[in-house]
Amino acid sequence: MIDPVRVLRVYHGGRIEAHRERERALVAAGVDVTLVAPSDWPEATNDDTGADPFRTIELPVKRPGDVNRHAYESRDAIRALIGEVRPDVLDLHEEPFSVAARQWLRVAPKELPVVMYTAQNVDKRFPPPFAQYERAAFRRVTALYPCSRQAASVARGKGFAGELDVLPLGFDETVFFPGEQSLEDELVIALFGRLVPEKGLSDAVRVLALLNELRPTRLVVAGSGPDEAAGRALAASLGVSDSLEIEPWLALGELATTYRRAQVVLIPSRPTETWVEQFGRVIVEAQASGAVVAGYSSGSIPEVAGDPAILTAVGGWADLGDRIARLAADPAEFAARRAAGIELSRERTWSDVAERQTALYE
Repeated sequence: MIDPVRVLRVYHGGRIEAHRERERALVAAGVDVTLVAPSDWPEATNDDTGADPFRTIELPVKRPGDVNRHAYESRDAIRALIGEVRPDVLDLHEEPFSVAARQWLRVAPKELPVVMYTAQNVDKRFPPPFAQYERAAFRRVTALYPCSRQAASVARGKGFAGELDVLPLGFDETVFFPGEQSLEDELVIALFGRLVPEKGLSDAVRVLALLNELRPTRLVVAGSGPDEAAGRALAASLGVSDSLEIEPWLALGELATTYRRAQVVLIPSRPTETWVEQFGRVIVEAQASGAVVAGYSSGSIPEVAGDPAILTAVGGWADLGDRIARLAADPAEFAARRAAGIELSRERTWSDVAERQTALYE
């Protein structure tokens, strides 16, 4: 009997219960996983990590919550952990330019294969020392698993020459599955995520107002952030406050139920000078839940959402609202786009992602 591949995974999001689905799927695929996560991280739950089918080790970090600048407090603890676990592969689920990745790469033995994640889909030129961290990582890392083709292209353009496999972010098919959405019901459009200007809450409210002139429509928002007040104020000025629901961050089961309420999930993301939409986990979860995705053609949205989605130019909220209105008046088109989205999502379960990631490890 062949021993399973022994992998030490480092992931800042590992303290969040909903973000450990990849590790569970890897274990189910036959990988021996040990997860390292910060002992303190925003949005982290107080759940029992011992209930997972893998070991989780929590280490103190400086700057908890700063994805790319947090640092583990003890380099000796990192070295001791690598020596204890004796992994076949070190998997750094951190960006190549990040401080945490730099720490682990400097301590890891030269003979230890390292794989690394990246979602960076903008060709940024980082200031020192981050540019040096990134170049050193690309020289050291054996393989990359970007979450989009855009991110893969950026890595290649910056000189990464090793093994590369684009692995999408997945979803748990036991949690996210199609609802019974019908156009005979009130039209529900939804927005999920951080409420910041670039995520487009204001545009979503404008779409709500446009649609409400044609048929009863409700906008359900799950998330929190500084843009909430502006979104509520805009809804009041447009006379649609009663049709707007904003819920804070939801538990996984409640989140899935909210997806299944919606016929349409909005992704009206606007690029900034330093950011464009990356993979967009919401897209996969929405399509798996039977909702049609509608948003702007920006960043990796077209790649991830594919043909089933309704996409318009960035900022074209009136055009987006018109397209959604036409969809809501055409049951055949709605059914076709919905079915195509469900079919596309079946290629992105965590089980499928884990099988491909296991092959990369091997």
